[in-house]
Amino acid sequence: SFYDKQGYLTCKSKIDLIIMLDGSGSVGWYGWYMTKIFANRLIEHLDAANVQVSLQVFGGPWTWTSYTKCIGGASESPDMKKDCDIEWISHFTNDTAALAKKASGLSYPSSTTLTSVALGEAEAELVYGREDASPVVLVVTDGLPLSQERTRAAAAKLQEKARVIWVPVGSSAPVELVEELASLPKSENTIRIG
Repeated sequence: SFYDKQGYLTCKSKIDLIIMLDGSGSVGWYGWYMTKIFANRLIEHLDAANVQVSLQVFGGPWTWTSYTKCIGGASESPDMKKDCDIEWISHFTNDTAALAKKASGLSYPSSTTLTSVALGEAEAELVYGREDASPVVLVVTDGLPLSQERTRAAAAKLQEKARVIWVPVGSSAPVELVEELASLPKSENTIRIG
């Protein structure tokens, strides 16, 4: 059956799913709380026998020095967590119960929005996926990225390797930009919430 005990639809497709959660300041405390609930429930309804899932929380740097490091413009490599505020909560796993629990307890970064670098990190994570699984990246965001140009380029590059689904949340989400960044067909890869 495609439904669990509570009657919720369960994903049974063989996919390698990367969930990216925007933890920028514009999300707000309530928005972050709802984002965590969304991630928890989504992960709970993945069929662990077929799905591997990675979870990333992304924000962005607080200083131009860190920003320069994060986009590769400095001689030293950035610490993704400290400098760029991008953190992997989990790399690919099929322990969906444990990951759903982790999603519920995530800390709110409340920083800027370095979406382009977060997308690049997701692309790098795909190397650890399974050859026989469909790669899918789900990006939950509410605000404009620090660089729309870099984000467009990173999204286009990622689309060469994975289906990229965007979930714009809230009334101020940049829906037009998000639709531009989603895989084709746009109507199936843009899911508006709020």
